Amino acid sequence: MKRPWRHPVSGRLLYAGKAGASLRYLSIPFLFFITSRKDYYAGNISSSKIGDSMKNTVYLILCIIVFAVILSAGCTQNAPAPASVPAATMAPITPPVSADTVKTASTPLGTVLTDAKGMTLYFFADDIAGNGKSTCYGGCAKFWPIFTTASPVVSPPLVASDFTVITRTDGTKQTSYKGWPLYYFSKDVNAGDTKGENIQKNWSVAKPDYSVMYAHQPAVGTYLTDGSGRTLYFLATENPGEVACTGTCLTNWPAFSSGSLVAPSLLKAADFSGTVRPDGARQSLYMGRLLYYFVKDTKPGDVNGEGVLKVWHVANITGYVPPVPAPVATTIPTTIPTIDYGSSGDSSGGGGGY
Repeated sequence: MKRPWRHPVSGRLLYAGKAGASLRYLSIPFLFFITSRKDYYAGNISSSKIGDSMKNTVYLILCIIVFAVILSAGCTQNAPAPASVPAATMAPITPPVSADTVKTASTPLGTVLTDAKGMTLYFFADDIAGNGKSTCYGGCAKFWPIFTTASPVVSPPLVASDFTVITRTDGTKQTSYKGWPLYYFSKDVNAGDTKGENIQKNWSVAKPDYSVMYAHQPAVGTYLTDGSGRTLYFLATENPGEVACTGTCLTNWPAFSSGSLVAPSLLKAADFSGTVRPDGARQSLYMGRLLYYFVKDTKPGDVNGEGVLKVWHVANITGYVPPVPAPVATTIPTTIPTIDYGSSGDSSGGGGGY
């Protein structure tokens, strides 16, 4: 309810709410000052009283200001605190679970193929890439269990079409990569283990990017192949640093260039080098000898160039090249002159032609 108050100058009753009341109290000192000045000019009070009145007014104004500050602080303290906004929290990011059944992993030997759990996979040099057969059975299979996945699921850089499934002679299925059957090594117990590398100089970790490989066949030993398993050759009559195969020879024996070298650890990188042929093409060398293909080899495992003209041989990993056979001396028959010891019509006795 609004309460009346009397104006100190006019004497009229006025009504105001809380806001008006606050203004009312604040205006009193100024009204006192104005009234005192009015009385002074009317001659009702002396100047000394006006001075006292002014001092009192100033004190009163200061008290009101202090009171207003305290009141304001109290109101602020009593005001409800703003609701705290909880700090935004990010849910932990869980990496997606890979469904790949064959993966790649980085190892001290480079990038290798692994199964879904990270266990390393291997190639066997006795297997011929692409012929759909495995040569590891019995005791071999005990130490080198086969790897099988019915439908390979892979991510780049792997390509699903590079994987196939072969049927072994015992009826089991085995997965192969670019034609090479894939195996585990029984002594690899942890993901990333590569303990099977170079075992018996026949086993190597499976890599997706070999540019040079090796293979083994009883008839020719262990020899170099390209990354797809095609046989490489030496020319026995070609001395180190010499390019002797040109023209028609080069048509039948194309030059091999590995590009960036990626090879099993059995093969030393220092044994490989490259050169530029007189025709401007690049060609790889192994132990100082140029490497060639043979046009009549149509698939991995073919060694049709072995022994051609007795000067072409598979590139043995030892660098050995059989010596060129020495030319065989040709014997020219001589004509023996006929000696007439007498006429066949001679009737004299004793006969001739001893």
